[in-house]
Amino acid sequence: MQKIVSIIIPFHNEPIYTVFNVLASINNQVGIDFEKVEVILVNDGGPELPNGMATFKLLKNLDMIYVRSSKGYGPGPARQKGMDRASGQYMMFMDADDQFHINGALLDFFNIVKRGDHDVISGKYIEQAKNSETGDLFYIFHSNNENYSIFSKWFNRDLIDRYHIRWVNDLPVFEDTYFVGLAFEFATDIAKIDNAGYSWLYNSNSTGRSGAKLGISFDNQLHVWSKGRRYFLEEVQKNKPEQVEGLYVAYIADIYYRQKKFKPIDDEKFAEAHSQLLREFRSYWLPARAKIMQAIINYNQKGAIYADLSNDDALEFLLRTERATLNDQLIEQEAK
Repeated sequence: MQKIVSIIIPFHNEPIYTVFNVLASINNQVGIDFEKVEVILVNDGGPELPNGMATFKLLKNLDMIYVRSSKGYGPGPARQKGMDRASGQYMMFMDADDQFHINGALLDFFNIVKRGDHDVISGKYIEQAKNSETGDLFYIFHSNNENYSIFSKWFNRDLIDRYHIRWVNDLPVFEDTYFVGLAFEFATDIAKIDNAGYSWLYNSNSTGRSGAKLGISFDNQLHVWSKGRRYFLEEVQKNKPEQVEGLYVAYIADIYYRQKKFKPIDDEKFAEAHSQLLREFRSYWLPARAKIMQAIINYNQKGAIYADLSNDDALEFLLRTERATLNDQLIEQEAK
């Protein structure tokens, strides 16, 4: 029977009971035909399963494929390895330390598909977080409009194949921002689910939470952020060049505030990654200059993403950026 959805779950050093729990949350879904679901478990360089797939023999509903790499390549390449084995019309990604929040989570997606095909189906999800001062857990509800997280989303194979959307190998963090961002950018039909069916559970060892695996916060890896944004703009330029200018404006305005909020873990690497993006897309600078200043102002308005930060030195930042962009262009012209 044709699979409707392939659920791809990479894991590395998660305990077996943690992996069992995420699989059990799939196995316990109600109201769906499990013959239309396949689960692809990707062991990304972790220890071999003690009893092979027999470890999960109690999960009778699941049609599972097991893939293992002898070396850990990270979540992006692991998800790609799962995608390469997937046969479903839609792809869904789950982290090994997460779970479905309700037993009807998959039913919500299947009900959407029954009414028609879509490029992306996006649901709400719940984030479990921890108060750094008290140690208490609390919960954040995320909307179904997010275009940067993989949680509670189905991606149509036709969209992925049409635009050749793939996970990249050299983004240790922000890899989902790149992949999901492209899917939302290219999608023309996005269906939304009002229910919160997915739980992003707190894990102190998760790179996406505290960077404990790397010893740093992932937000401070601005060199990776800029590299990912460059990759993103390159793909958009190939497929929908008319959208690049607006995305370029958004990047420049965002990076102005982002480096204020998150001090780069490596100033030199960040400067090089940022400069490389500026060089590659320098033709957009002059037409977009006024729009960038307006975006910087908008991002600082009450209720906006960077409302708590000052933009007093915005003009100085723009002048520095202009010199870096145009001087590089002049040097190149002189060399010719």
